[in-house]
Amino acid sequence: MRNFAAASSFPSMHEAARALNINRSTLVNQINQLEAVLGQPLLERATRGRAMKLTSFGKRVVTAINKIPSEEGVHRALTAPDWRP
Repeated sequence: MRNFAAASSFPSMHEAARALNINRSTLVNQINQLEAVLGQPLLERATRGRAMKLTSFGKRVVTAINKIPSEEGVHRALTAPDWRP
């Protein structure tokens, strides 16, 4: 999910994969799987002369993903000296 959210700000899968330091086909497969699970397209893929962009559903998904705390942030919060269950 985080790779999809990060990739959504790039004009193409190629550029997103390069910036994320993963193989383009891996990124495409991850996003295709996420779309299959969610049952709707998340991106309008780039075509010659036109950058990829989020669908309206994709925008809502990115917003939801960005609200999820990172594992690192959760770990930091749970190990803070003043944290109490």
